[in-house]
Amino acid sequence: MHSTASDGTDTPEQIITKCAKLRLQASSITDHDTIDGQQEAIDTAAEKKIKYITGVEFSVQHAGELHILGYGVDIHSTAFQSMMDELRQSRVERAHLILKRLHEQGIAISFDDVERHAQGNTLGRPHIALALMEKGYSSNLQDAFTTYLNENGLCYVRRRKLNAKEAIDLIADAGGVSVLAHPKFIRTNDIAGLVAGMAADGLRGIEAYYPAHTDRDVERFLAIAKANNLLVTAGSDYHGKMREYSAIASEKRTGKELEQAIQYLLDTYTRG
Repeated sequence: MHSTASDGTDTPEQIITKCAKLRLQASSITDHDTIDGQQEAIDTAAEKKIKYITGVEFSVQHAGELHILGYGVDIHSTAFQSMMDELRQSRVERAHLILKRLHEQGIAISFDDVERHAQGNTLGRPHIALALMEKGYSSNLQDAFTTYLNENGLCYVRRRKLNAKEAIDLIADAGGVSVLAHPKFIRTNDIAGLVAGMAADGLRGIEAYYPAHTDRDVERFLAIAKANNLLVTAGSDYHGKMREYSAIASEKRTGKELEQAIQYLLDTYTRG
């Protein structure tokens, strides 16, 4: 799940409150490349008496999309916080470069316009998209991304990313568990080989249960998890109004592998 600390529209408090109203036993917010919302989530979970597992989601270097989740990380780790600061700054620098390219297209959007939408949280392309909509340059978020901000868009700028091993090591050094997110979206002709290589580098789990995964996909990823002795997790990828088709706890499929992994995470990493 993603909050206003990255590219969601609900605050951490609002997300955890919704989780409590749904009577979930536990939850984890995994904002992109930031832990800024974690303490608020921890505090709200304690207040609502719901178990909480700290989380983060790293975008890592790959020919296409590849994300690694970090569960149970120590948000007070100095080394971890230092890397979060570096990644935050890289997002600011990227935003400036995107705005420069937009200006070259005759689009007058200022950094202040983008910052206003970020509301002090980590800057991302969704905030630029909202500024484009506000100024009338795009009709909706999809239009803003397709025309300007996606990889094939007019003003796309690649940003700094860790490689997979760096992300896995960073998560491990902060006492957490690394999990490969939504593997269906990874561009590769050999997902089994890719996961096996990452497992050799210390990857601990795979998100087999995900709303866009078919039942056949789930079975394939469960088999890969078993072959590599990986934990199995599930996620809704909730972003609030940024992705209205995704709801909290929308992934309801389960199995013994998931139940065992969740119990392990709850026993080992819960806060609040």
